[in-house]
Amino acid sequence: MSSAPTIVNFWFEFASPYSMISALRLFYALSNKHAPNAAQAQNLPSCHVPDLENIRVNYRPIFLGGVFKAVGQQFLPNVAVPIKGSYLFHDVQRSLNLFGCPGFPGTRPALWPRNTALAGRMAWMLSQGPEYIRILDSGRKPPAVLQSKQLEWAHTKTMAEFVWRVYESEFIANEDIGSGEVMARLWDAFVARPSQLSEYQLPDGQRAVSLASEEAVKEGFKASTQMAVDLGVFGAPTFTTHDGDLYWGNDRMLEALSHHRVCDKIGQNAGFCARASNNANL
Repeated sequence: MSSAPTIVNFWFEFASPYSMISALRLFYALSNKHAPNAAQAQNLPSCHVPDLENIRVNYRPIFLGGVFKAVGQQFLPNVAVPIKGSYLFHDVQRSLNLFGCPGFPGTRPALWPRNTALAGRMAWMLSQGPEYIRILDSGRKPPAVLQSKQLEWAHTKTMAEFVWRVYESEFIANEDIGSGEVMARLWDAFVARPSQLSEYQLPDGQRAVSLASEEAVKEGFKASTQMAVDLGVFGAPTFTTHDGDLYWGNDRMLEALSHHRVCDKIGQNAGFCARASNNANL
């Protein structure tokens, strides 16, 4: 009998370029796709496509502005120093080029960061599963926020592609993901129409945009952000593990996904999240 899958939470924000790389790596892993330069990428910690056998990744969209405010961090810390901001976009462009995804801007776009609230709420809504969306669509009161909801495999794969396509639209196609028209098109193309979710009869993109403005969704997305803060998350991307440890940054993804194997061998004290929840200064 196979053991239960290990849970790893992926906390991300659509304004975060490094979250974009993590989203692409997970999309490749979940869809069994291969990067054009897979052999070279597999030797690089920031580009390696992970093996997700017996691992379940939970997608946890957050609003990074709320996180920064809660932890006392200035907004856009990576661009407060101009040369650091320039390096950030060069670095992400380099990694995405290796993945065969050209077009990411090599310098900071004039309109970055864009308004990511709508995209974040739609991703959060999708992360709650088909039944939540159908209840919301019917006009009934949705259930309590299901932050620990485990999605079916097909739905997780759809979630992975939708998240990646939003990033692709934002940074490579230079589209405004704060636009209902843009987000409705992405939902139609990668959520409502794919055959693996046809049995759920999810609403179309225009309706999904409307549902994302419902108070229940706004509060759920806000609660997701607060949960991240309570766990000690201070930036994106961040990965938290089943036993309450935390890994920050795209280059720490493999450690996060291997955490359950490593900690079983070396042993460890309470994870970072447990300590953060007991330390108001952390």
